[in-house]
Amino acid sequence: MPQFVHGGGSTTRQIFLLGLLDVLIGVAYWFALVAVAARLRAILARPRIRDRWELTTGWLFIAIGIGVAAA
Repeated sequence: MPQFVHGGGSTTRQIFLLGLLDVLIGVAYWFALVAVAARLRAILARPRIRDRWELTTGWLFIAIGIGVAAA
């Protein structure tokens, strides 16, 4: 048995509840991630912000390339 399951109670019940808790935390995490991604998509859809984002990431990639070349 895994170390987080106590031997004093019903092992099956404990494993089921821990599995259910894992699923609920996972669903909440993915729901939050999708909500943030949808908001970012709406923000990045604006032409002015998209242009600035592309400029910033372009300069970032150039800087990374220079860093790699210098190494």
